[in-house]
Parts: sequence; structure tokens; C-alpha cells
Amino acid sequence: MASNLEEYQRLFRDSHIETEETLWGIHVLIYIVLNAFWIMVNMIFVPSRYRWILLYPVVGWGIMVFVHWWFYVRNAASLCMRKEEQVRSKAAVRTIKPE
Repeated sequence: MASNLEEYQRLFRDSHIETEETLWGIHVLIYIVLNAFWIMVNMIFVPSRYRWILLYPVVGWGIMVFVHWWFYVRNAASLCMRKEEQVRSKAAVRTIKPE
């Protein structure tokens, strides 16, 4: 029985990691598409002396894409294990019956 539980936990962690990587990939794709559009619109409509302003959202959002990767993709397995530990502790509290 324990091997079935360990196999389930391993598969669940793998699925969680894959989901986080997929979500990060979508985030990167949206970042690239929207910032390419943003840069194109600014190159057409903004005078050349103000074009440096377009770097703020590109750099800011780029930092957030990196933060997304750092905390949720790189540490996906440890986050999943932490959640499993929380569930185990809640289950242990429920199994203790008051006398």
C-alpha cells in the first residue's frame, strides 16, 4: 500500500511540475507577443526622444516573468512537498479523536 501512495505522490509531483512549466511558458509567450506589439506601436506613434520610456514596462514585466520562474517553476517540487506535508498534518489532527 505504501508503494502505491509513494507512486501516487511522485506522479502528482511530476504533474504539478509540468503544470507550472506550462503556465510559465504561457506567461513567456504572452510577454513576448504583447511587448512586441507594445514596442511596434510605440515606434510608430511616439516621438523618438520619448522612446526610452517604453523600456519600463518591458523590463518590469520581464522581472516578474523571472520571479514567476524563480519561485514557481524552479521550486515546484519543494512547493508540492510542502503542500503534501500540510495535508498530512491536517489529516493527523483529524484522526486524533477527543476522549
